[in-house]
Amino acid sequence: MKKVLMSLLAVISLIITFALTACGKDKGTYFPNADEMKANLEKEGYAVTIISDLGEKSGTYLSAVKDKEYIEFYWLDNSDDCGYFYDLITNQHPDSEVAVQIQNDEKFGNIAYCGTANAVSAAGINVVRVKV
Repeated sequence: MKKVLMSLLAVISLIITFALTACGKDKGTYFPNADEMKANLEKEGYAVTIISDLGEKSGTYLSAVKDKEYIEFYWLDNSDDCGYFYDLITNQHPDSEVAVQIQNDEKFGNIAYCGTANAVSAAGINVVRVKV
């Protein structure tokens, strides 16, 4: 009887441990870096290009295409450049399902991107919407 009780407690402990580990996983907003995003997109069959020289502007650009799915993403060193690149990509893609510009964020810095919902998801981007 004692062995059965100990075994039952061990199983319950394992179940609780796995459940709490899953709860602790950060499911918040996440933007992968260029290398991770490239790997995610290539795994899903996208043709990916990364450019680190933006001329007079400073940052990194990623473009990925698969059939009619696409994403264009900029990681920028200067927040003043966000508006320029956001306008550039949204004018080139007025049909984009997702368009985002973030400036001076402590965690994500300066980014601008647009694309189809499928491509954004395939890139590994996770945005948690919070009601304010």
